[in-house]
Amino acid sequence: MTIIPHKRETLILPFSANEVISRLSRATQPASLTAPKISDSHIRFIGQISRNSFKISRKINYPQNYLPIITGDIEESSRGCIIFVKYKLFFSSLMFFMFWTIMTALIGAFFLIYPREYLYAALSFVSGAINYIVTVLNFHKQVKITREALDEVLKITS
Repeated sequence: MTIIPHKRETLILPFSANEVISRLSRATQPASLTAPKISDSHIRFIGQISRNSFKISRKINYPQNYLPIITGDIEESSRGCIIFVKYKLFFSSLMFFMFWTIMTALIGAFFLIYPREYLYAALSFVSGAINYIVTVLNFHKQVKITREALDEVLKITS
């Protein structure tokens, strides 16, 4: 287990890298403010796809603080391709998570050292721990949902 929630995995697919890029492109809306909004039901992701890599996130209809951003590198192999996938929190969610984790630890340390208010220190540490646990559990839940969407896009037969 790591301090900052993230996940890495390697996918081995029997398709060529071009086929994987094609499948991802069909299911991904460009991440641009000027790009037209596509409301097709087959669009599962929003992001950027290049020749050998991609950076996407799941398309959602409501705000989700723990939604992972997926970065992937695609390498051609003799029997298909290998995709190195990383799931991590968006920068703003990561900053919010780190700010409150550090803040509650500092407040707890202050109450523990200076006025020696052990109840307030314990409440601060417990609230920081709850924040951490909620973030990690929700991130892993969203990774699972996002991984299922990615599997669905990559396994569709055309």
